[in-house]
Amino acid sequence: MAADEGKVKIEKFDGADFGFWTMQIEDYLYQKKLYQPLLGKQPEGMKDEDWALLDRQALRVIRLTLSRNIAFTIAKEKTTASLMATLSSMYEKPSASNKVYLMRSLFNL
Repeated sequence: MAADEGKVKIEKFDGADFGFWTMQIEDYLYQKKLYQPLLGKQPEGMKDEDWALLDRQALRVIRLTLSRNIAFTIAKEKTTASLMATLSSMYEKPSASNKVYLMRSLFNL
């Protein structure tokens, strides 16, 4: 994420370094107060039309930070939460600590 003259630039995600891109996009959405759709749950008391608009705005920001071939693969996703879940399932690599935990769980069965 590069900041110059008050503007923030997030490099387009091309399939490499998903964790870093996710950190940047989440920080940006929090800064712009568009983070609630990341949670996937409409806040109580929020009107349906307000939620739909907020989700669409967050979805737009995320799509604009994707390379063309990545955007093409997720074009059918209609909500922020489903878009992020799809990207995560496609590009998130398990960390070493996650692998150790899973192996311990498996061997302790």
